[in-house]
Amino acid sequence: MIDYSIFYYRNYSSPSDLDEFDIFISAYNSSERVQDVFSNINASKKLWLIHPEYYLDDHELPTDGVIVKPLERVENIQVRNLLSNIENITEARLCIDVTGFMRHVLVFLVASLKKMGVKNFTAIYSEPTSYSDDEKTEFSTTTSPIVRSIQGISADIDPSYQDHLIINVGYDHKIISQVCTYKDSATVYPLFSFPSLSADMYQQSAFRASFSGDITKKDDWFINRKFAPANNPFATAQIISEIVNSIDVTNDSKNNIYLAPLSTKAQTLGFAIYWALEGEERDVSIILPECLTYSRETSKGLKRLWSY
Repeated sequence: MIDYSIFYYRNYSSPSDLDEFDIFISAYNSSERVQDVFSNINASKKLWLIHPEYYLDDHELPTDGVIVKPLERVENIQVRNLLSNIENITEARLCIDVTGFMRHVLVFLVASLKKMGVKNFTAIYSEPTSYSDDEKTEFSTTTSPIVRSIQGISADIDPSYQDHLIINVGYDHKIISQVCTYKDSATVYPLFSFPSLSADMYQQSAFRASFSGDITKKDDWFINRKFAPANNPFATAQIISEIVNSIDVTNDSKNNIYLAPLSTKAQTLGFAIYWALEGEERDVSIILPECLTYSRETSKGLKRLWSY
């Protein structure tokens, strides 16, 4: 098991306070916190990834930076389009703003960087002052009925093994319900974002999660509940590692493990880091509902900028 405390993070008041980078990648949306960071960070080359899920027309696209606009939602195509615009990535000082990324693309990007031999990179996350509609904020505005593994991040499943689902609880109660229904026979380990980004966000998230259906009435939801800071990917990865190792103590390691990162992008990064460093070798799957459309703006203000 890896000690994730060896990784470090800190917060900044302005993106201009960070070191200069060779390459900066961000996913464009209507959020002021995403656009301001892109404009003010110091980087030799800046790239905007335009997710199809945001349904942006050409006249709505930014005029600064290199525009990468994949035509398909599939994560491998989006990441392939993005990386085809970057040379010598293994030698570059690379920075990725995870704030506007679609979850499935972010996880696949981290896995791809590992496969390409990238040894390290800086990730940043813009923490909002609040969400636009508090506990009623909608993120994934439309999903298909399909829940699936992220490409290349799917384990060999043994049907005779016990299923275990570690689910990161966020505001989207509909997709929490989708994932739990998809794995309705699994033992569930809900991972709540606590401490949350602000004092009221934990209560808002817990309130929204209560609409997720029968899963919230089962013993698993309370007995197996864990917590990780909403803005700390390394603490999130550590908790996942501890849960998986505790599961494998039982059943002589005859367990199918599924991860579902449904909360903040910083925690989604934590899920990706865990998979890259431990989960791939352990044969762990990361599953998500298939998102068709996603809200372009879900937040107000910029509280802090985190660097990982």
